Amino acid sequence: MKNLFYFIVFAVTVAACNKTEDNPEVLVNVHMGTNHVNDVYYSLEAVRTINSVRSDWDLAFSVPLQTAAIRINEGAGVMLYSWGDTTTWDAVDTSGIAQWTPEYNDKSDWLNGAFNQYATGGFNFGWGTYDHGNTYSVWGDSIYVIKLTDGSVKKLFIRKRIGNSDTYQLRWADIDGSNEVDAAFSPAPYSGVKNFIHYSLVNNEIVEAEPDRDAWDLMFTKYIVKVPYGPVMVDYPVVGVLMKEGLKCVVVTGIDPASASYTDAMEDFSGNANMIGWEWKSSDPVTHQIILAENTSYFVKLANEKIYRIYFTDYNSEDDGLVSFKVKPVD
Repeated sequence: MKNLFYFIVFAVTVAACNKTEDNPEVLVNVHMGTNHVNDVYYSLEAVRTINSVRSDWDLAFSVPLQTAAIRINEGAGVMLYSWGDTTTWDAVDTSGIAQWTPEYNDKSDWLNGAFNQYATGGFNFGWGTYDHGNTYSVWGDSIYVIKLTDGSVKKLFIRKRIGNSDTYQLRWADIDGSNEVDAAFSPAPYSGVKNFIHYSLVNNEIVEAEPDRDAWDLMFTKYIVKVPYGPVMVDYPVVGVLMKEGLKCVVVTGIDPASASYTDAMEDFSGNANMIGWEWKSSDPVTHQIILAENTSYFVKLANEKIYRIYFTDYNSEDDGLVSFKVKPVD
């Protein structure tokens, strides 16, 4: 098992123009590394960042019982393709893979991962179906082709999540069937502590990429979105911010952040994980310089009802991958 997160010490600057004795506005500098290669978890109450090496895991499995979400590390180049049912394991063929449609994680819902895209509701989770009458396990029914963080391409079968032992079982191999690996691990030790436990198929090991769930609120990361390119939509990697499950956010535009308020937008608070997302910045089509969204504030409500105002002040995709923002408790 590999533990990949570490603390980063950064300068927290109190903005003098908005300083109050009890609720100072602070400038936070998040450093994601050159080309934003790391994920950074941020705690609003603790004013603390925790960095995690993004490239060292391939899959993320939901920890809580009665969930079966499986996400891919799309920000590190992992790509997933649906192939067929379990009878097709020996027939996997990647001819024409360049024309296949990849599966990606839902950015608004943590529990709707790339493996859950074909879920039909009820007891079906996309990659498998819950046997609620006998074994209380989710039984895999789908074969996938996956490109891993090291660039290799494998065929993959999520065999089951066993109910009585709370164990995930999975199998992967080269496309021709060689180098087959059967692995099993239990998320039970992380119950009540983490939302997801990550796994490296490249190294065949658990990776603790996510801090304890009480230690963070926002995740600065990279993921894939659809953007227009001429008459079509294409997959494009962006740097964005995802909220932890259980938080809510409302976006206020057209008002100077220093005087913005959420009072008139109380009914617009949403629990979608990508409410902050990536569109607080854009690239000038001529100069390709980054432009930050003007007069845009994000009000984030924690589970304890505390509310924080956030707005972005700087972004640098090179050097140390800087993302700067100001944050202030407003309730």
